[in-house]
Amino acid sequence: MDQNDGKQWRMPWYDWLIFLLPSLLIISLGLESAFGPPLRPDGTEYNDFRAVAHWFDPVFFQYNLVMALLVVLVVPSLALSYTLTMANRKERRLQHEVPPERRGEIRRRMGRRASFGTYRGSVWLTTTVVMLGVSILLLFKPVSSPDGVGADFSLGANMLTMGPFAELYEKNPEAYYSHFIRNQIAFQFGFLGAYVYFVGSVVRAYFTMDLTSLTFVDGAIRMIVASILALVLSFAFDFILPGELTPASAASSAAAARENDSAESLATAESSSDTAASIADEDAKVNSDDNSSETGSTIPAGLSLLPVVSFFFGFYPKRASLVIERIALKIMRNIVPESSYRALPLSMLAGMSYSHELRLEREGFDNIENLSNADAVDLAVRTCFSYDQLKQWIDQAWLATHLREDYPDFVRRTGIGSSEELRRFLSSCDSAKVDGIEQLVGGLSIDPATNESWRLRLTTLKILLDISPAPSEDCRNLAEIEHEPE
Repeated sequence: MDQNDGKQWRMPWYDWLIFLLPSLLIISLGLESAFGPPLRPDGTEYNDFRAVAHWFDPVFFQYNLVMALLVVLVVPSLALSYTLTMANRKERRLQHEVPPERRGEIRRRMGRRASFGTYRGSVWLTTTVVMLGVSILLLFKPVSSPDGVGADFSLGANMLTMGPFAELYEKNPEAYYSHFIRNQIAFQFGFLGAYVYFVGSVVRAYFTMDLTSLTFVDGAIRMIVASILALVLSFAFDFILPGELTPASAASSAAAARENDSAESLATAESSSDTAASIADEDAKVNSDDNSSETGSTIPAGLSLLPVVSFFFGFYPKRASLVIERIALKIMRNIVPESSYRALPLSMLAGMSYSHELRLEREGFDNIENLSNADAVDLAVRTCFSYDQLKQWIDQAWLATHLREDYPDFVRRTGIGSSEELRRFLSSCDSAKVDGIEQLVGGLSIDPATNESWRLRLTTLKILLDISPAPSEDCRNLAEIEHEPE
């Protein structure tokens, strides 16, 4: 290990608090569950966080604490491991890729990034968000009445979780609690989907040597936004499936009506004959069993979609928000004048995938025009992409910016996809005393009306690429001989 590596091992004491504080909190809850009394010495229940330790079976609760500890410590552990090992590997790789005159710049930039202090703020933020979400997911136990053991929401809930259904608090307590539980389920599964995606993105960034502080900030924002999107979805669930959130009182009244109908039919059957009475008696028993199950706490089949859709909103919050945006734009198209953006998408570039677009967008390059002005060395330090790959994309973006919508057709017909390839082609044609522009025009169009347009555009590109013909002395003599009169 070199001297640079040795410095990375000596972390300030306050950086270790990100590991110690969650661990101490979870361990204290585990000890309270194992050895602490469920009641205070005066016989009253605890009114602080120690009450959570007595809401569940001790073994089940301690198992949840172990899972919560692992989920929370994943965030700082990956950041620490990356700064100790992977950052140096990335620096060595870049030293072999970038031009020699810029290797000193790589060393300076990577030296600032290869320390845990660079990740301190983002890791603290993400760890806090994960701890709050996991506590709701694993340690949260709502009850509908003060007689139960858990969080008593019969006393009321905030407007974030209830929204317009808060008015049911005194009017219909059963429907109020039903809406609250479903909103909480949507919120929890939205967070779960975002956390699963976050772990996958962090692990991928770790092995591709692309784990930056922005990765953790993006994950924290994703978990917050996804949970809120899923919660908003739960408010609209009544509108999507209007028959699925029937209050329990309505279900019980319907079951009572069915019981009365079965009783009347039973009386009619008994008055007819004894044999029919015995058969009707057996049917009544079957009906009473069915009615007792219907009056219980049955969950409509359609509600099984709520956790699934909420998880999707968490795993793909950008696509979910894009769907909501498109729906809103369709509704508002007649109200607000439609505006169009002229930016070209990154998907036009060869080798660009959806995950690559998200990664470049995180660095501020969300379209081709922005990417055409990027610095390949700077992006190689900040992302997982190699210098050669970024240089190729930037050259492609430059050419696509000038050709606009004609860029895909130009690449398909000529096989030239970047500014560097076009530069080499035109330079080779000039060296071979061939008009490269005419060669390209002949391959691009057979319509004489568009030839002049392509000729002008390609001449402009040649000037912008700073390719001067600069014919040799022999070429000048040859041109003079050809123009001499016979």
